[in-house]
Amino acid sequence: MLIADKLVFIEFRNTGASHVEKLLLKIVGGEVDNKHKAPPEGVLASGRPVFGSVRDPWGWYLSLWTAGCAQQGDLYQRLTSDKAWVKVAEKLEANAKARTEQAPADQVKRVVLPEDLSAERAKSFWYADPENVEAFREWLRVACSLQTRRTVDPNMAKSPIGKIAGMMTYRYFNLYVRGTAQMPVTVGTQEGLRAFEASNSIVQHVIRQDSLTEDLVTALERAGIALSDEQRKMIYDTKASGRPARTERFYDEASVDLVARREKFFLERFGYQRPLV
Repeated sequence: MLIADKLVFIEFRNTGASHVEKLLLKIVGGEVDNKHKAPPEGVLASGRPVFGSVRDPWGWYLSLWTAGCAQQGDLYQRLTSDKAWVKVAEKLEANAKARTEQAPADQVKRVVLPEDLSAERAKSFWYADPENVEAFREWLRVACSLQTRRTVDPNMAKSPIGKIAGMMTYRYFNLYVRGTAQMPVTVGTQEGLRAFEASNSIVQHVIRQDSLTEDLVTALERAGIALSDEQRKMIYDTKASGRPARTERFYDEASVDLVARREKFFLERFGYQRPLV
């Protein structure tokens, strides 16, 4: 998170946020606290415009997995921990006779999980090779299943969001929507999510990774921050680090569908289209 005199930028990992933050530091200065969370109420009450960032869900999941292959991120730490999987087998066995997972009106199709759910599987297969397409798709089924959500993110599992949406939607709400930790259990549909976000969003300017340069310039101008010709040129000339998401190689129809179901909020909120595979 960047807190400057003229704005606040909340970093949403794997959305080009580090690139945006570096540019903003050069333009408006400020301090970075390296905490990926919403700013305190005192900062929000100051009236400074709040910037956020998003990206397409398919690229986000692929980026999250790639970070795990480099042994980075809290999800990597959880999935490679023996402790995280202790109770999973018992719960899956108890639910084995159920034909579908329990879900509200916006029902999510049951994900067929791999037989081996363990820290060793995570280390030796899911995260062992960042070029392994099958490892990514198996990991994705685990990351997006309702049955494993308590292992993937215990806090998400406690939230109403965990039943009707995926990790990306949960993290978006946790960063950018006030009151998410106390979200009523009655918010149990996609319509309820959209209404809750519309009433409680703290972000005025959203920067999409797929149009990052143009969105950043527009956001700064709308926030009343005049850019010099030199600053504008810097924004357009500075390239983001990292490699392309390569979704067309890693996804097939089944995995595209899986993300589309779990991240339905993102598709409807930001108009993201399914990738061609």
